[in-house]
Amino acid sequence: MKSRHPEEASGLKAQASSLGLGWCLASALTTVLAVAGCGQRPAKTSGSRVVCLVPSVTEIIYAVGAGNALAGNTNQCDFPGAAKSVYKVGDFVSADLERIVALRPSLVFLTLPMHRQLLEKLNELKVPTYVSRPADIEAVFREIDTVAQLLGREAVGENLVASMRRRLDSIPAFPDTPRVYVEISGTPLMTAAGGTFINELLARAGGRNVFAASVQEYPIVDPEAIVTADPQVILLLHPDMSVKDVEQRIGWGGINAVRNGRIHDDLDDDLLFRPGPRIVDGVVLLAKLLHPGQ
Repeated sequence: MKSRHPEEASGLKAQASSLGLGWCLASALTTVLAVAGCGQRPAKTSGSRVVCLVPSVTEIIYAVGAGNALAGNTNQCDFPGAAKSVYKVGDFVSADLERIVALRPSLVFLTLPMHRQLLEKLNELKVPTYVSRPADIEAVFREIDTVAQLLGREAVGENLVASMRRRLDSIPAFPDTPRVYVEISGTPLMTAAGGTFINELLARAGGRNVFAASVQEYPIVDPEAIVTADPQVILLLHPDMSVKDVEQRIGWGGINAVRNGRIHDDLDDDLLFRPGPRIVDGVVLLAKLLHPGQ
């Protein structure tokens, strides 16, 4: 099954949390995606006005020095700081078509399945679109190159990717691979399994996802299954629970990570959910947490 866009997990998680419908997240994340017909192939749009609905692509636009081309983005497009002052066309999960069209963009960046209806309407209006769907680290590198080309910043994009590759290659292959439980929702308990972007970053950082073999990419898991897996490290990638909350869960006192104080709740999860210029920062962060002192 094709891996979903990493930021979808973050966006749907926030949406489900605000509505108090945790079960909606599980349902939405297991939707089968169509992979064909994903919008038009846009031409180079250097010096033109673009709208970006995807936070990671907003980061790419600034990283390649094309921030002046950005006419609109979403409320979740908050990095770098300059992105916050750009005109907002709505939220990542509910961008407003009228606001987008009013900007008369020459190109709109979006992702699927989150923006499928918008994509169809933009296609009807003959507005050029680019669908962001990187499923792994190599796909992120390719997307940076593509976005840079579209915005007339090809050389900058190539240099950025080369620099990211050098940093990634400098991360050693660690001899030990601690067992890791990644929690992306506390109610219900939900994790990221094999085939997800986060799982690849974790593996590249020298960790072993205890739910990597799960058939679903974002499964709801039973607390007893986590106890049985006995993770050595627990990563809380949501704001619902703290280290103290996890320590007080019934039956979790014997888990290796709990006994040894290796629960982390203060991570910048944008480094892990956003497949953009900061993904290597995410791998480096994980490597330091999993292999302290090495």
